[in-house]
Formats: sequence, C-alpha cells, structure tokens
Amino acid sequence: MATKLSRRQLLQAGALTLAALPLRSWAGDADQPAIISACDVGRNQHRAGLAGASGLLTLPERGHHLELDPARPGECLVFARRPGYQIARFNWRSGQQLAWYDYPDNRHGFGHGILAHGKLYTTDNDIDNGNGLLTERDAQTLQPLREMPTGGIGPHELMALDDGSILVANGGILTLPESGRIKLNRSNMKPQIDIVDPAQGRSIASYTLDDKRLSLRHLALINQHDFAVALQYEGDGAAPLVAIWNAELGLRLLDTPDTLALASNGYAASVAAGANRIACTATKGDSVVFWDGKGSYLGQVALTKPAGIALSRDQRHFITSNELGEIVWIDSQTLQIDPRRSQRFPVKWDNHLSLAYS
Repeated sequence: MATKLSRRQLLQAGALTLAALPLRSWAGDADQPAIISACDVGRNQHRAGLAGASGLLTLPERGHHLELDPARPGECLVFARRPGYQIARFNWRSGQQLAWYDYPDNRHGFGHGILAHGKLYTTDNDIDNGNGLLTERDAQTLQPLREMPTGGIGPHELMALDDGSILVANGGILTLPESGRIKLNRSNMKPQIDIVDPAQGRSIASYTLDDKRLSLRHLALINQHDFAVALQYEGDGAAPLVAIWNAELGLRLLDTPDTLALASNGYAASVAAGANRIACTATKGDSVVFWDGKGSYLGQVALTKPAGIALSRDQRHFITSNELGEIVWIDSQTLQIDPRRSQRFPVKWDNHLSLAYS
C-alpha cells in the first residue's frame, strides 16, 4: 500500500533546492517558453518546477500533470500520479509551496486537474465503490466543494468545453490503493469519453470504442470541435495510438503503420495538437508520432523513451521530453529535431510538460 505523507512530513523531509541543474535562460525572450514539468532526480526523489531551475518543489509521490494559473502568473498546480494523494499549488520559478491538499483515506486522484470556469476541477476515485468522480475545488485552498460522477471508471485527463461542461477521458481501468497501479478489471474494462455538466452534476453524454482494451487517457485540443485522445492498449501486440473525438461524430481511430503500432504496443504517453498537427509520444516504440489535423499519418521521429509533449504558441515546434532527461524541439512541418535548442538535464521527466511565455 502506498505511503501517504502529510504536508508537515513533507516540509520536514528536506530542502526545495536542486543544485545539480543548470539554470535555464528564458526571461525576456517572447519566443522561448519556460518549460515546466514533474521529474525524478533519483530513486524516490520526486520534484516539479522549471527545467533548469535551482529551486524545485519536493513531492512525496511522482508528479504528473501541471496546470498553469493564468490569473496568477508564476503559479501552477501539480497533481500526484495515479493513484495520487496530494495536490500542490506552488511558484514554478522558485519552487515555493503555496498551498497543499492531502486526500482522505477514501479518495485518491488520477494525476489531472484544470482551472476552468472560475473553479478547479480534478478527476478522482471513490475508493469504496471504484466510481470516477469529477471534484470541484476551491482554486486557492484546493479544498473540495462538491463531487459529481464522471459516468465511468478511472477518469484521467479532463478539458473544459465552451458551454461550461467538462470533457473527461474515463480510462475504464479500476485501481485501488491496496493494489497500487495493478489493473483489476482488464478483462471487463469500460473506457469512454464523457461530457459532464457541472450544472446538472452528472454525465450528459458518453462515447465508446468497439475495442474495450483501448484505455482512453490524455486529451489535446485540435480545433473548436475536435480533440485528440491518447490511447493505452491493455492487450498484447499492435494497436492504434491516438483517436479523434468529436461530439457529433464520436471517436475515430487514427491509422498507425503496422511496424510502429507493434513496436509501440498501443502506448501513447502524452498527446499535443493544433489546427494542422497532432503528435503523441510512443514511449515503448521510442518514437514521436505525427498526423495532420484531420488525422492522416505523417511520420515519426526517433527519440528514446519520449515522455511529455507540448505544441509551441506559434505552432511551429513540438517540445518533447524523455526519460533520459532530454528536451528536444521538433519542427512541426519538417518533423526534424532542431539540435540548437536541444538540452539535457540530470532528471527523468514525467509524461507531461507545460509551457509558460513571458
């Protein structure tokens, strides 16, 4: 069973400084974003913050998604990787902790949250019955205000829709604290995309794939109507990596070359998208894979154990991290790595990264 550390225990555990990393220069360059991510700096040494900064936030568990707060520049939220028991608000420039939340014994998080419609929403688990929850929280204190069902099991990433509802990728996989990350229902998974309406407090629409072994995990906005969905296959052999979701058309799987699909075993760690490009990190296939905005396959870039990925503000580059500590810039049109911008840090990056612009 995972050990849960309280805020007091965490503060007693050690300093927030990681002197081993070189300072990344980004201030004053409008085209050079600050790259913010969770990482490991050694065995059971979990951190989150600005790549290359001397001050990082220390975490008792691996961090996963980081949500920048546009209303408070320099601040963001980090969510513990599933099954996660902490949420933190901190200053990503300095690593200073600003707020902390420990989950109660009958709840855990799935590593994701968003600031939307004036609230903080997180995907959580009701441990007593295994049902997924969308929790509305105070954005500053992180305390829960109310809970509502996501309509499925194992909710993962979530995104706000323009009408005030929340799009939730229900992974369909049951996990419990006593079994850690062991998947308890691989034989009868129920992955689905749900639209949850906070005004009604429930799911108002669900979308599924025929192959129930394709767990739906991560989301990226392509355009006003379409979202890319990263898949993680709970079977053996070749499988698709990404689907496109549309409220009118449902879920559509994107083509992946057979050799790549087999090598990747259907595991897309993260996904990023814009109007003309979709990309995912295929960790097991040691590749970053690309499609155009309509879902036609474009190619792949070899990268050992790719992890997080984000599209630059001008949509000219996909910025990608990997488990070896590298951060590379890939031209979104030529699909070539720009060696001038590539960097390497003495860390193991997690599967998400966020970009902040000055």
